[in-house]
Amino acid sequence: MRITFIGIILGIVVLMSACSEQPSSATDNKQPHASSNTAETLKAEESVDPVPVESVKPVESVEPTASAGTEESSTDGKEAAGDDFSAILPQGWHLLESPPGTPVMIEGDLNKDGIDDIAAVIEKLESEEGAAPSRSLLIALGTTAETYELSVIAENAILSADEGGVWGDPFESIAIDRGSIVVSHYGGSNWRWYSRYRFRYQDEDWYLIGATSGSYNTGATTIENSDEEDYNLLTGDFSIRRMGDDGKTTTETGRGETHPLISLKEFDIRSSDPLGMRS
Repeated sequence: MRITFIGIILGIVVLMSACSEQPSSATDNKQPHASSNTAETLKAEESVDPVPVESVKPVESVEPTASAGTEESSTDGKEAAGDDFSAILPQGWHLLESPPGTPVMIEGDLNKDGIDDIAAVIEKLESEEGAAPSRSLLIALGTTAETYELSVIAENAILSADEGGVWGDPFESIAIDRGSIVVSHYGGSNWRWYSRYRFRYQDEDWYLIGATSGSYNTGATTIENSDEEDYNLLTGDFSIRRMGDDGKTTTETGRGETHPLISLKEFDIRSSDPLGMRS
């Protein structure tokens, strides 16, 4: 009887152990896929007035590449599958996360071919001692093969984290508005400043087509009454707002001369003449 009872107990233990081993779900280790709803897809207009736009939430995180080096030849003609954006990142760079944990990447149709494209802010993994890492604007065009092909890396379109003064990191957002990419910055201390630059794909390249910049003293007024200049570089239209000593604002509008458009590759946000209007 004792042997039989022990045998029964052992049989029950074996049976219970076998029942508890279930196969793992097919989605247990599935990586998240970038959402196609993370950016606006808007139609471009022939003449666009730069206007404030809301930033678009970026998509999933991408791990940085391991080695350093940013030679331009290393990115020319690169392609990446739709779910592998890291393949077109330059070596030694990663996607900027702002706020931390949220990579700055947006999707939308930028070249009017009906296929979503990608714009992202990337940041160098290494920097010179005492300086913040360099940043660049990267744009990749979608293809019918559901891949992305690198279009441009603009090295001087995004300010670094230490260029915002007392305010801190001046990078505010990138957004897609009416088929254009809008890059926004904000910084300063008591005197605040801001800028929005609008770039559009046309004639097989990227060009600066509009700009808005302004400044104001936080002790005297608000951003709504700031000194501001707004330019449409396609038409020459402009709007200039100034606040007088009496606290009242005046706005001058008109149409000035047009100038050759500056390509995104040549654009320099730190230039004293980023719009190329003084040449």
